[in-house]
Amino acid sequence: VYDDLDALLAHPGLEAISNVTPDAVHAQVAIAAARSGKHILSEKPLAVSLEEGRRMVAAVRKAGVVNMVNFSYRDSNALQAAAHRIRKGDIGRVMHIESCYLQSWLTNAAWGDWRSDPRWLWRLSKKHGSFGTLGDIGCHIYDTTCFLAGPIKRLSCNLKTFDKGVKGNRIGEYRLDANDSFVTQAEFKDGALGVIHASRWASGYHNLLRYGIYGDEGSIELRLELGGDWDSYRICRGKKNLEQQKWEVCRARKYPNMYQRFVDAVRNGGEYESDFKNGLQVQKYLYYSVLSDEEQKTVGVR
Repeated sequence: VYDDLDALLAHPGLEAISNVTPDAVHAQVAIAAARSGKHILSEKPLAVSLEEGRRMVAAVRKAGVVNMVNFSYRDSNALQAAAHRIRKGDIGRVMHIESCYLQSWLTNAAWGDWRSDPRWLWRLSKKHGSFGTLGDIGCHIYDTTCFLAGPIKRLSCNLKTFDKGVKGNRIGEYRLDANDSFVTQAEFKDGALGVIHASRWASGYHNLLRYGIYGDEGSIELRLELGGDWDSYRICRGKKNLEQQKWEVCRARKYPNMYQRFVDAVRNGGEYESDFKNGLQVQKYLYYSVLSDEEQKTVGVR
């Protein structure tokens, strides 16, 4: 156990770190690790600002170390298989996307009572470092949607913080001002249109991610639910003949998880997915979502 980051990074034989620190110090830890030549698997989101994210990307590039962001839903075998089939052209040109991330911990106490548990209260307070639903689970749904359908070109986002029935919208030191829900309309780089949304008010859904990717030659749908099947998805193929457009349930082969991919990249080099550059791209989606909501207009992602 260390209480000093530099002392930890100087530990003999240390080759890599898993950066599970709070969001606000992701950049500090990652940049120091890169400068000491350590490979880095960092928790999401990459950083708390575009400026921090860019400094992190520059640091790992200069150091030449393996760098990955642990977007854990990429561990789904179904998601990996669906992305592979979409890129292979099995549903043709992607035309329309629907994706959502639904939680219900503001409407039940299955994960603990947010009114009295600091583990959840901080997630409702900007002062305590929360980026709200957008930063906490929005980064996941943006990452996985774009893993399936490609990058976003422009977006229009509405963020909403609801009254929670608490006097003054404050509990002790926690002001309940972080966003609870968001809805984004997106145009993707390849021309598809999509709707991406997330909420903590979705009663009946403990933790659900759901996707529909619709192309001109077929569709793919999948759902990742806590305690559910992360290995199956369904596909509908058939360009013109409506009688042949039937859904087929498919079971994905096993893919390495994020930790296995990170270790393999450290050992063997080569290409690896979900690097800091991708983490910065997701950070841009968060940044431009806030900007779109503040200015109440569609904005381009640059």
